[in-house]
Amino acid sequence: MLKFNLFIVTLAIGLAFYFYQGSLATQAALYGGCIVIFNVWFTMRRMRAADEIAKIAPGKEVTVFYVAAIQRFIYTLGFFILGMGGLLKLPPVPMITTFSIVYLTYLIISKE
Repeated sequence: MLKFNLFIVTLAIGLAFYFYQGSLATQAALYGGCIVIFNVWFTMRRMRAADEIAKIAPGKEVTVFYVAAIQRFIYTLGFFILGMGGLLKLPPVPMITTFSIVYLTYLIISKE
């Protein structure tokens, strides 16, 4: 349900950018939102793995969290490089704006 809510927020922001700046801004906004959705999926996957590791070898789950944080940082940075300066050459403002709003939405929703 969490990922679905983030998807809806991403689509709404993408639609707003479509009316405000056109289709290229919409693509950038959707791309920025998808980066967050990927991060949430990756985090949930790692949390399940850490839970399984905690059952087998208590204390080792912290290592999984640290490795996951480093991987998320690298993936996020790589996705931004790919989107802005690499292959896609998308405008940065819609991408970063949507990324920020969707990530804040994730933080707010996950606290509940």
